[in-house]
Parts: sequence; structure tokens; C-alpha cells
Amino acid sequence: MKLTVFQSDKGDCLLVEGNAGNYILVDGGMSQTYTKHVSPYLNKMREDGKKLDVVYVSHIDEDHISGILQMMDDAVAWRIYDYQTTVGGNPNFKKPSGFRPPDVDRIWHNAFHEQVDDNTGEIEDMLAATVAVLAGGENQRFIRMAQFHQEVATSIRQAINLSRRLGEKQLNIKLNPEANNKLMMFRKLPNGKYSAPIKIGNMNWIVLGPTNPDLDDLKKEWNAWLKENQKTISRIEDSSRRDERRIGNSLTSEVGQIVGVAAKQAELLAYNLLDKLEMSAKRVLGKRQKVTVPNLASLMFLVEEKDANGKKKTILFTGDGHHEDILNGLKLQNKIKKDETFYVDVLKVQHHGSEHNLDREFCKKIIANHYIFCGNGAHENPDLDVLEAVVESRLLDKHKGQHPKINEPFKLWFNSFSGNPDAK
Repeated sequence: MKLTVFQSDKGDCLLVEGNAGNYILVDGGMSQTYTKHVSPYLNKMREDGKKLDVVYVSHIDEDHISGILQMMDDAVAWRIYDYQTTVGGNPNFKKPSGFRPPDVDRIWHNAFHEQVDDNTGEIEDMLAATVAVLAGGENQRFIRMAQFHQEVATSIRQAINLSRRLGEKQLNIKLNPEANNKLMMFRKLPNGKYSAPIKIGNMNWIVLGPTNPDLDDLKKEWNAWLKENQKTISRIEDSSRRDERRIGNSLTSEVGQIVGVAAKQAELLAYNLLDKLEMSAKRVLGKRQKVTVPNLASLMFLVEEKDANGKKKTILFTGDGHHEDILNGLKLQNKIKKDETFYVDVLKVQHHGSEHNLDREFCKKIIANHYIFCGNGAHENPDLDVLEAVVESRLLDKHKGQHPKINEPFKLWFNSFSGNPDAK
């Protein structure tokens, strides 16, 4: 297998090439870095007569999905151009400015509306309302919360747009065909076994997560969040409107007054939602409750392929998942036992090396020849404590696991650096 890692702003974008000539694009990073760094590469693939067997979207966060949406937008633009200049009889129709991507056979993507049923629109509206309420305050905690909600709201819109692009009226790309067009997840089968590997060329893509109970829990959490915070938002907006009538100002022109006018209500809302994001005074790695809902729904795979000499090569794709789910998936797939250390050739370190997604025990249990960190410093990722934990799990005896390769050389790879203009 060959793995290409692209610059992707604060997100992930990787390309897997199997030894039988099959290609899988893993996430798309941010749209601007997709256009700058990824689309020329994919266009060259198209010119060479190659296609993407799979586009794999780990989850709906903007830094993973927006580049994929840009690719699909480019594909639609080129289809319109083809139609206009041939069937439409319009030879002077303007050629698209973006590079043309290769054909895509299928996409693995857990659409947001499939995860939350009929509440997609309400949740999106609520996030937008929270942004409006919190963004006007001077309190930095409120402002950070508003930025976070803006990112999630943007991600949801992009996920919905991506689903529309894939439909039969536009690109007509197969969505999750291995799951009968439903959610891709780790499933227990009627025969008592678990999800079988997905064969792509000579590669086996083994699903590790999310599980059905995980998605059910996430659905309940989103819906509970919606119900709980509708009342708080409503109270804040009602209070704001009363003061607007007194002073003759609109919500838009005086949004900066809202937190001050309804300070107690706004503080209750913000502190409730910040509970999952706020860093604790004592640095503790791997706190699951600080991982966001979309991240916990990450689609994760162990990829296996034998090389020309019959030696198995492995890549662990983790999205922005949590270490508990990764280890649980490996155990259920009989890849790791309770006290074993598991070795992979490549570990795509989850969530850009965030301190909330792994701990020292994970670094001890999963070791790799190559550790890949995707991130440009945004949100302080990769976290220095995580880098320390990874390195010490290989160099310090008290943190090492038991494995024949524990003392072999290893490398840390980064897709950004301080001299990169996209770095934060």
C-alpha cells in the first residue's frame, strides 16, 4: 500500500493506493486546501485514466468534509459544462475554473440526517441561534462557544449538501452500498459474528466503529441537547426583544447587548455547553466527555493488505474517534486481546493529536512504525502532551508495552509546519 498525506489546513486528507491499483480518498480537509493541494493531484489521476474506488468521509466535521463537498461541486460544474457544450448546443459555455476530479465509484459517508432522524433542521437552527446569542458578548468563553457552534452548524449544512450532490439527480454516486445505503457501522451479524471486511482490490477494510449503540447514544444526546437548550435560547431571545422594544433597536444591530441583558440565562447556556470543551486545570489525557458528538460518530477502519512478498501491511484510520472505541473495535474484531500491544505499520493519530482522544494506555497498546498527525496548530492540535505520550511509549521503559517491535525505530509525520502559510 501507498499512503499520500496532503496539506489540509486543520483537517485530514489522505489517499490510499492498493497494490492492485485501487484508490481510496480519506476525507478532504478544508475546501481551500483541497483546491490548492489535492485537486491538481486528483486531476492528474483522471488524466492518467484512474478513478477513485471509494471516497471515505470519516464524519461530518467541516475540516474533514468541506474538501469533499468542494470536489463534488467541481464534478457537478464539469458535468454541466459537458452537457452545455454537447447536448445543450452551447459551445461557448464557460469552462469551470476548478480542476476536474476523477470519477468516483462509491462514497462511505454517514449522513447527518440519518443519524438524528427528523431533527436535522431543528438542530441546525438551534446552533445558528446559539451563535447569534453568544457571539456578541465580550466574555471569551462565550465567543469560543459561538465559534465552535458555527463550525458544527457549517459542518451540518455541508453534510446535507454533500448528500444532495450524491443523489441520482446530480452525480448519482453510490452511497454506502455495503450497508444497503444506510449508516456504515460496526455490526453484530445474526450468526454471532461481526462486520465482515470490505474488499477493495487486495485490501481488506475492517470496520472498527462506530457501533449501533454508540450511534443510538449520540442520537439521544443530540435530541436531549436540542430539547434542553430550546427553552434557554427562547428565554434569552424573549428578554432581548423586550429590551429592544424599550430602546428601539433590532436584535441584529444590538446583538452585543444580548449577553449583558440576559446574562444569567446566557451564562447557564454557555457553561452547560462548554462543559465538554473546557480544558481542566489538571491536564488529563483521553477524557471522553470532552470529545464532541460528531467526532464520537467517526467511521474508523483497520486496513490490511499483503505486499508482493506476502507480508501483511496495516493502516489504522481513526477519524476523530476516541481511543476507547478504537480499542473496543479491535477487540471485537479479534485483532487485539486484553493485555496485548497491537502493532500497525501506520497509525493516523485520531483528532489531529487532541489530548481528549487518547491517553498513555492507548499509546502503550497501539504502536506503529509511522505515526501521522494531520493538523496545522489550530485548536492547539497536535497537543504537545500527546506527542510526549507517543514518544515516551516507545522510549521510556515505564510506559512501554510488550511487543517484539517496541524498540524498533519509528517516525512521526506532520502534514504542516511553522513555515507553512496555512499554519496557525
